[in-house]
Amino acid sequence: MENSDEIKNDVLLNNEQETTTYSKGRELEQKFSEFMKEKLGWEQVRVGSHMTGKHNGKGTMIDVLGERLDARGKTYKIIGYWYMAFCLILVICGVVYGIEGDDATGMLVIIGGGVVIYIAGLIFLLNSNKYNKENAWVECKNLKGKANINQIRKALEEYLDYKRSGNEKYKFVNLYFVSANGYIENAINYAIEHNIICYTFKNGKFEKAKYFD
Repeated sequence: MENSDEIKNDVLLNNEQETTTYSKGRELEQKFSEFMKEKLGWEQVRVGSHMTGKHNGKGTMIDVLGERLDARGKTYKIIGYWYMAFCLILVICGVVYGIEGDDATGMLVIIGGGVVIYIAGLIFLLNSNKYNKENAWVECKNLKGKANINQIRKALEEYLDYKRSGNEKYKFVNLYFVSANGYIENAINYAIEHNIICYTFKNGKFEKAKYFD
């Protein structure tokens, strides 16, 4: 009977520890997703996303997915807004010209030109949102100890496996690794060598990790 009670207590303790670890991990992911929007320029973020890879048919879950317009998308967006502003000016000028000049035909020509420019601007805006986005892949670890090189390698391999898959839904340009309690020396060195952007969570704020930290 005592052994049975001990087993039950061990199971309950393990479940509590797993729940606590999961909650801490989720809390770190949520905080970093907010940091991405406020400080790193990512316009949209989502906690938890499934990614399939070339050699991993089942795929993997990434902790945070970031999305924003790339340089071309931003340019398209600016052009689109300028076109629409020009369209508004033409429409106003067309109406004024039609009223003051008593020239309905001229007014329609000017307004028609404005409509054409409006459509062109709308096309630029739609393309900026649909085709010109870039993404960030984020791995978060809220562990008691420091992140090790095996965890960094695993994150990098999953990231590269998706890129090798040929899936064009997401265009990943950054891999972030977030460790609440820092990194073992060879882990941060490996991350820097492979262009992985690392952060730690110190004193309630995120700081970019460096080799000599």
